[in-house]
Amino acid sequence: MAKEMTRSTFELHYFSIHALGATSRAILSIAGADWKDRIQSFETWKTDKELTPFGSLPILTVHDIHGNGEDETTTTKKIPEADVIERFLSKRFGFLGSTTEEELEICIALSQTITIHNVWVFRIVPASAMGSEVREKVLGTFLEVTLRNWVVNCEKQLRANTNTNTNKGPFLVGEKISLADIKTAVLMDMFLGVPEVETYLNEQVAPGLWRLKEAIDTAPGYKEYRRSDAFREQDEMTTKMVVPQLEGFDLSRSHLFA
Repeated sequence: MAKEMTRSTFELHYFSIHALGATSRAILSIAGADWKDRIQSFETWKTDKELTPFGSLPILTVHDIHGNGEDETTTTKKIPEADVIERFLSKRFGFLGSTTEEELEICIALSQTITIHNVWVFRIVPASAMGSEVREKVLGTFLEVTLRNWVVNCEKQLRANTNTNTNKGPFLVGEKISLADIKTAVLMDMFLGVPEVETYLNEQVAPGLWRLKEAIDTAPGYKEYRRSDAFREQDEMTTKMVVPQLEGFDLSRSHLFA
């Protein structure tokens, strides 16, 4: 007879930046999980990456403990790829809904954020290292088209959910926090760091997103993590290592509620 799993511990191996580790850290914090960061050095990454499955981070190590006392046993698994980690953790902690229908709705809402996240990673971040003319053109298109449309679609989804949600919670799907909410709030941090974004993403233009971000940022566990020295270092290192030439980028603008 298989022993019952009694507890789990988690270790997230990633750099001291937000980027692809931010959503998983938020999930673990909100869930109240027993977890820790394993910070990867940029200096040794060229060598260390050969030891990873795909030459990339993050990697999540999960230790599941079964039984108690002398009968206690541990199974360990290592999970690569940010998206896989986020979905695994969300499934483990109930952030992917309680039915297949809810999971589908959450994944649909999540897809909107994944799409704009990819634009940020593959267009805005590279353009930030190019000349000012290219940088301004790419950022201008992102603000006027991509970000504006994303905000409109998110607000529409949030209003629709509020109208069918008996608890009137500020979430994209249902009445409790989901992966879609967490990833959306995390990505808003990056957007709000850009000074020009204020015109397109603010409490007046996006009241639903503002309420959602407040709910995530002030969630027990994550609120404390956002105030930690580790999180402040990630703010600083993200600015320094990810978008060093994006003029005026300042993640302190994202600390609206916690």
